[in-house]
Amino acid sequence: GPHPNPGKAAIGQRLHVLAPDPIAAGVVARIFDEFIAGKGLYAIAEGLTADGILSPSAHDRARNPHRQSSGGAWSKIAIRAILQNPRYTGRQVWNRQRRDEVLIDVNDVALGHETKMRWNDREDWVWSEQPTHEPLVSTEQFEAAQPVFAGAQRSHVRRQKVTRGP
Repeated sequence: GPHPNPGKAAIGQRLHVLAPDPIAAGVVARIFDEFIAGKGLYAIAEGLTADGILSPSAHDRARNPHRQSSGGAWSKIAIRAILQNPRYTGRQVWNRQRRDEVLIDVNDVALGHETKMRWNDREDWVWSEQPTHEPLVSTEQFEAAQPVFAGAQRSHVRRQKVTRGP
């Protein structure tokens, strides 16, 4: 329907509701379960690919025409993006990123600037108080996966390694 924000409604934007994809929802839950159990990003990606589960770009080609090169194989980057996306908890999260204007050359300001997207600290994210859509993982599962991505924790966490053939 029409957007509840009058400014957005005036320019024709509509309110969209997130609904779980019945196939992808189970894959997201599996990724979180395996990661929390100790599997690494690469091991999860290899397992999904070996089981014939299509990567997000191959699963929904119409939504991802710019990402056709994977051939359906999962990557560590895709696994990491899923594990770090708080929307899977059923809540909206704002202020995850900001736009910074950066001079192209500090010695020649006439060249102008470029816009860089930068991540805000997690403490600065704004979470909706109530769920806005059906969660695929619990907030506890999401939070359990996050310390691994904090720099101080990385060296202390041992992940299952994937070994190649002979």
